[in-house]
Amino acid sequence: MKLKLSLLILVILQFSCKDKTEKQIENTNSKSSKVELHIKETNRFDFEKFKISKGQVGEIKVGMDLSEAEKLLKQLTKKEAEAYDFGFDGGGKAYLYSLDDEFIIGLIPKADSKEILAIVALSKNLKTSNGLNPKSAVSEIQKKYPTAKIVQNLMMDWQFIEDEKNNWDFILMTGENEPIGEFNDSNTEIKSDWITIK
Repeated sequence: MKLKLSLLILVILQFSCKDKTEKQIENTNSKSSKVELHIKETNRFDFEKFKISKGQVGEIKVGMDLSEAEKLLKQLTKKEAEAYDFGFDGGGKAYLYSLDDEFIIGLIPKADSKEILAIVALSKNLKTSNGLNPKSAVSEIQKKYPTAKIVQNLMMDWQFIEDEKNNWDFILMTGENEPIGEFNDSNTEIKSDWITIK
């Protein structure tokens, strides 16, 4: 009888210890997964810190030194382009910053200078202080600016809607099929291509 009782106790102890070990391993694995997820999230670009407001995007301001602005964009990949592509004549350069092959922001310094002349907001994840973004539809822009006119840029062959108060231009790279300055109900879902902050 003692032998049967001893065997029963041993079997119970063995199963109870094994169950506890599996639970500890599961808990350890779930904790390490959470840590890895947290690390991956911190390496991403924080769009919340880059709100478009008057004369700036986040802490990047028109008039600041290009090298100071680039310190805030170190998670992004830099590419050189022509300032002319964004409507700035004079032979200067534009610097475009991308994340995973998507352009996020562009900085245009004054010609032969490192002082930022304009900022180009390119990603739909960058939001203005009034809730718009660089890919907002004309209908959304017109709701925020009901009296704003759509103007043609003859040099660049595009159209834009200007926010005079904040000195922003919503650029519309419309084709030949789009009438200048006329957006009726059928084509107000055309989206802007970027916002130029001056």
